[in-house]
Amino acid sequence: MHGRGLGRMPTARLSRRQVLSGGAIGLGLLGLGGGIAAGIAEAGHPDPVRSVTVAYTKSGRRKGLGVDEARDLPASSRVMPDVDDSGPARRQQDFLDGCAPWLATLPAQRREAAVSALLDLWVLSDELPATLAGGVGPWRYIWARDAAFAAVAFARIGFAEYGWKQLLYLQSLQASDGSFAARVIPETGLAPDDRQSQFDALGLVLWAVTEVHSAPSANGESFALAELRSLLHRTSERLFDHTGHGHSLPPAGPDYWEVVESRVTLGLAAPTLVGLDALSGLCAAEPELWDHLGGGVDGVLGTAQAFAETFARTFGANGLQRYPTSGGPDSAIAYLSLSGAGARDVSAASAAGQGKRAKPPVLEAPMLAGAWERLEQPAGGIKPGHGWIIDRSSWTPSTSLMGLGFARLGDVERAEAVLDWLSANRTVVGSFPEKVSADGEPVSVAPLSWTAANVIITLDELYGPSRCDDG
Repeated sequence: MHGRGLGRMPTARLSRRQVLSGGAIGLGLLGLGGGIAAGIAEAGHPDPVRSVTVAYTKSGRRKGLGVDEARDLPASSRVMPDVDDSGPARRQQDFLDGCAPWLATLPAQRREAAVSALLDLWVLSDELPATLAGGVGPWRYIWARDAAFAAVAFARIGFAEYGWKQLLYLQSLQASDGSFAARVIPETGLAPDDRQSQFDALGLVLWAVTEVHSAPSANGESFALAELRSLLHRTSERLFDHTGHGHSLPPAGPDYWEVVESRVTLGLAAPTLVGLDALSGLCAAEPELWDHLGGGVDGVLGTAQAFAETFARTFGANGLQRYPTSGGPDSAIAYLSLSGAGARDVSAASAAGQGKRAKPPVLEAPMLAGAWERLEQPAGGIKPGHGWIIDRSSWTPSTSLMGLGFARLGDVERAEAVLDWLSANRTVVGSFPEKVSADGEPVSVAPLSWTAANVIITLDELYGPSRCDDG
């Protein structure tokens, strides 16, 4: 399928797997976004299609399918018809039945693509402790970043228990110093290599905790934050220590681009801002957490406020570029829409023990649209950032993250346009690919859990039960 333009919105292509060597970036690419990439694709050479979907096959195991293998896959299914074990088909149907109330809130024209996103997320999560980034090769790992988005998506569609279970699993993986391995093997929980820890996971996991905690469980009760005391304690300590209690930016390191960096990026600083804001909200919701996380009310809120000011005078004062003062636009700008990052009334939260989230003052929909236009790619969608020079593909993780940003900032028209493009550029069996070539063809791997989760959360922002309740 060929990509459709989005008016003045940039058309993009993001491929998560390429090696950045030399050029303006001059850094070794480890793989884009959470498991979003691993593999090497040279500039100017098309990235081959490695899978058009992942499905349970006759052996009863998940497998990435090529175009020919996928011909026998039934519509709206990730289970081949000749599977000997009836378990996968039964679990898939149970999952879809559980999603039915959520799907009913969507417009009819959105439901087919929504089912695709749901099945993509399901097949990468079924009977696993947390969601895989992808289903084949170097994508078949758990990244804390991607799992955080998956947990939120599950909570939005009525499976909050599984979202909470994923967070509990991430807690079990966390090192004593609060860090998360960049990625882990699902069967063992061990890192497959010595890839550097990625600081953005801290803030994104905290954001996921706030989202899942606020979702009702099956019995209608809230989840007990006490179950995540270890995660909250270790994560807050690491955030506090590595930002000088909010007075400095986090240390340089790889973000969702997964390249070696000598300067701190927006991809690390924005999730830190979001995470500290989320931490303040969690403490406000359960005041006994204040002292447990160190420093009491003043310590937590003071650090959050200090970092908001640090962020404002660096990234905020210089146009929210990839680096504090340079680098051009980056799709990580959309992280700022995930919560009311930087917008919490600290004094009110301290006095009342709670704070209402508002749109972050540092980010407005026109700013997001401006970044999109500069990152637009030939097929529609965007590349990860201005400095991404490897190819001319549209990357669906960044494209869908921006779509989510538009939805959360109230730019319904642009959010809808992003959903239209993503829906039109799926693989032949409906899965969301990692990227779309300049010619408008789905390439690399499919599905990708981060993209699927972003689509689900965006749909919920636009049409879900909470929006219906609002009005």
